[in-house]
Amino acid sequence: MNKVFAGFAAGVILLAVSGPLLGHHNSAARYDKEHPVTVAGIVKEFRMINPHARIEFEVKEESGSVVKWDAESGSPSGLYRRGWRTEDLKPGDSVTVTGSPAVDGSKTMALKKIVTASGKELV
Repeated sequence: MNKVFAGFAAGVILLAVSGPLLGHHNSAARYDKEHPVTVAGIVKEFRMINPHARIEFEVKEESGSVVKWDAESGSPSGLYRRGWRTEDLKPGDSVTVTGSPAVDGSKTMALKKIVTASGKELV
């Protein structure tokens, strides 16, 4: 009887901890990590929100049209540990952004690095 209860308890615990792991998405399915892109633009908004911080910026293309991009980065707590602060990127700041582009062709990327106009690198 104790073995049955122990097996049942172990199964319940396993299910309880595996649920959140299964819910997290696979970034390799969304982004092309083999072909990073680098674009220069102007910050529109920087949001330190969970589960991933986001940077919205506009890029002026050769044709003269302006295209909105969205860069998804790590968690706000992870960025903070790496030295990022909310005041590092303000609307109107010029930035050069490198990341893995979306496989669906949308103007989104998984952020790898941002370089500000002053030369500060945020990785």
